[in-house]
Amino acid sequence: MSERPIGQPEDNIYTILLMIASVIVLVGTVYLVARHQHFFGTWNPFTKA
Repeated sequence: MSERPIGQPEDNIYTILLMIASVIVLVGTVYLVARHQHFFGTWNPFTKA
């Protein structure tokens, strides 16, 4: 029997999923800021343009 390190493959899968989720959230945030800039003329939602 060959021994494999315990926890190694699962950790890699979850790290990749976390990286993908982070990129999706970052892209979504940039998209919302760009749309807000287009509609309201400012990226800050708390100021009145």
